Amino acid sequence: MFFIGWKLVALVVGIGMAAICGVCVFLHERRQGRPAMVVRLALVLVAIRATVGLSSGSATVYLAQEVAIDTLLGCAVLASLRSSRSFAARFAGEFYPYPQQVLESATYRRVMRRTTVVWGIYFLLRALVRLTALLTLSTDGYVLVAALSDAPFLIALLAWSVYYTVGTFRRSEQWGSMIAAAEASPSSPY
Repeated sequence: MFFIGWKLVALVVGIGMAAICGVCVFLHERRQGRPAMVVRLALVLVAIRATVGLSSGSATVYLAQEVAIDTLLGCAVLASLRSSRSFAARFAGEFYPYPQQVLESATYRRVMRRTTVVWGIYFLLRALVRLTALLTLSTDGYVLVAALSDAPFLIALLAWSVYYTVGTFRRSEQWGSMIAAAEASPSSPY
């Protein structure tokens, strides 16, 4: 949204369109009854970026914030491994309502920790790619790199997170037989 508004009208319009898009996604998630923790985090980041972008009046400054945000996200995600609930464990409930027994299991903790490590590394690598693009390319080139390193990789990483989580639970001693029995049940939605 930023790029469309910026290129077709002006920097301020692009920033405004990005902010409006973030608010719309947040409102949609809340209307669906979801806690929208991921969207809340994204909305805070959009507000920060909009404030800095508008106050600087520079597309480069606006875009450079992505490098800083990705670096901070990567460090925060990896730092969450020191807490009792890793980054992935904090957001897993957004995607699937795990029963308490699962939340307390060693399999769940192991899956969430590994998923957290992968996400943290992704954010740090994305920051490095974007920094390189910011320093070596035009703003249009940077936007292309940012777009290519964003949605396609995020979608792939989300798919991997689900695939890895389901596969690990299916192979686990604690949950594998229960999942197989549930899937074999004639009344199972699977």
